[in-house]
Amino acid sequence: MSASRRERLRAATIEDIKTAALEQIASVGAQGLSMRGIARAIGMSPAGLYRYYGGLDELITDLITDAYNDLADAVFFGAKDLASPRDQLRAGMVAYRRWSLDNRNRFLLIFGTPIPGYAAPEDGPSTAANQRIGEVFFALGAAAWSRGELEVADPKREVEPSEEQFAADLVSGFPSGAVGAFLSAWAHFHGIVTLEILHQLDWIYEDKDAFYLGEVDDILGRMLGDANGG
Repeated sequence: MSASRRERLRAATIEDIKTAALEQIASVGAQGLSMRGIARAIGMSPAGLYRYYGGLDELITDLITDAYNDLADAVFFGAKDLASPRDQLRAGMVAYRRWSLDNRNRFLLIFGTPIPGYAAPEDGPSTAANQRIGEVFFALGAAAWSRGELEVADPKREVEPSEEQFAADLVSGFPSGAVGAFLSAWAHFHGIVTLEILHQLDWIYEDKDAFYLGEVDDILGRMLGDANGG
């Protein structure tokens, strides 16, 4: 059933509110976000804004949820049309960086300095959206393992029961040691992206594309083996 005119207007107003909030974040940072400033930007009274959001925390949760979901979508759609798991993983990592560079303020909203006084609701929409990013990459890893292309050395520590359970839930027989390996890989390329977002690579790398792709290929070489092109 199609949405009513009132529902469409409400949805459009919510988008206007979120757009104004993101513009305010870009201007003064997430710590300077205020309901009064957002209301002023869209020509609404602060009281009117509360008809759409119960408070600033609720709006921030919505913005964070959107950012996580958009990043997960970028990774998924960047990888989905490629044939081999290796190409999919590489394209996913490239899409992760591309989205982050194109959405620096949103990246910092979800991965940067915590907003004073804000706490994401436990088991809320932002938590589920955050997990989607990991789910996309682990699904690609499971596909690589299913095709015999994933090589994971036994970790130099005892595997946690939670890792064993996660691996068992992902796909039958998936090596529990691969869970830590994938998280290590994520920390590697995410860390490089974070350094680039914060301009910490500017002083040494003129061609940051080449540097990042080299690191991605190094990660894939360790995980999938040099015989697969690493």
